[in-house]
Amino acid sequence: MRNKFLLSAIFLVLMPVVLFSQSLTLKDAISISLKKNDKILQYNEQYLQKEAEVKESWGNFLPSINFTASYTHLNDNMIIDLSPIRDGIIQLEADNQAEFANIYSILTTGSALTSAQKTAYNSAAASKLESLLPPFTQIFKQQDFKTATIEAIQPLFTGGKILAAKNYAESEKEASKFELKKTQNEIVSETITNFLQVLVMEEVVKIRTSALNSIKKHQKRAQELSDEGVIAGYNVLRANVALAEAEKNLSDDESNLKLAISALKSSLSIDDSEPLEISDSIKFHSINESLEYYTSQARINQPILQIIGQKKIGAEQNYNVVKSSFLPTIAAFGKYELYTEYLSSIEPKWAVGVQLNLNIFNGFKDHMKLQSAQHIENEVMFLESDAKRKIDLWVNKAYKEIDKSKTKFEKLNATITMAKENVRQNEKRFETGMSISLEVIDAHLTYEKVQLDRLVSLYEYYKAVTDLYLACGDPTLILNTWNN
Repeated sequence: MRNKFLLSAIFLVLMPVVLFSQSLTLKDAISISLKKNDKILQYNEQYLQKEAEVKESWGNFLPSINFTASYTHLNDNMIIDLSPIRDGIIQLEADNQAEFANIYSILTTGSALTSAQKTAYNSAAASKLESLLPPFTQIFKQQDFKTATIEAIQPLFTGGKILAAKNYAESEKEASKFELKKTQNEIVSETITNFLQVLVMEEVVKIRTSALNSIKKHQKRAQELSDEGVIAGYNVLRANVALAEAEKNLSDDESNLKLAISALKSSLSIDDSEPLEISDSIKFHSINESLEYYTSQARINQPILQIIGQKKIGAEQNYNVVKSSFLPTIAAFGKYELYTEYLSSIEPKWAVGVQLNLNIFNGFKDHMKLQSAQHIENEVMFLESDAKRKIDLWVNKAYKEIDKSKTKFEKLNATITMAKENVRQNEKRFETGMSISLEVIDAHLTYEKVQLDRLVSLYEYYKAVTDLYLACGDPTLILNTWNN
């Protein structure tokens, strides 16, 4: 049981590699690159970041509620001292009492009080008032006190600034989505190109191998005929030179194949040591739509134009934000103090109100910002116009490249039959001594060149098709042509 479990675990680990090395089609390669490529994952994270910023912008419509707490120690109690007023009141009232006593003495006895008597009356009244009046001092703020405040602010009118900020964040999110789509298209196009290079290089290696085997066979036969005295020795020398050149070409192209495989693995974000085997084959399939159709599709689906469209919306919202600075902002606010026992007599327990803020003059900075925002809108408008012309040119160029490669491929299809027949006739003539080795080798090299040219024209055809679909905004459409 333990061995079975271990074998199952090993199989599950190795299964992706086994499947990968046995059945990688163009569709599989595109799918893997979309899921694993690091650059696509990077732009996907950027899109998620912009999505979070949109949610953040909605928070500007809601009130902000803040809680603030503190503990404070002063050098001394904060005191209101009105003792001078108290002393003045006592002195004034004592003087009045002494004067009243003097008037009463005059009315009852006919004589006024002496200075000593007035002083005695004044002192007695002052002492009595001193005991009756409380101290005119009060602690305004204790030396140690706490504060804990809940404050809420709700925007009521901001001149459209909050709405413009939300719309701007949404346009940035949409632009980021199209940036992700543009990156996906570029990686898919790169993957398709690298996949085609691997297919082509595999075919090139096969053609080079076949040519090498043919030249080896010819060299061996030339050596035999030379030994028999049928042909001159220089024919063997020419065959040896051709054989060395064919071996070099095969070695170079085998190295190019390895490099192409490494480039494809890089696009797929897989380790270079992992096995990779292509199960597709490259065959010609024609596209049928007109140039006008592809031009219209590019105008609709090209991510570059969609990104510029969102940047245009962003520029408009930026203009609205700047314009809002000329309007007042109005907000409601509320405040509540939790530690009421530490409040002074002039501090409220709670307060609510409405606040208006309007800038009257700031050195014309807002006016200059508005002009700058207007120029940004104009800049994006001209950028969009220029991008449309360049994308039309891109589609036109790719479509003409397709037509040129298609024509070249069809002509080489007819040429390859003649080149093959030329090889057969020169080999037959060589056997009878009517042809020299140089003619046979030239026939083989011509046949090899025609095969390679046809293969290259097919590669250029599909590369141009990929470029056309990339211009139209979706290079995966090549699968419809590829699997036709």
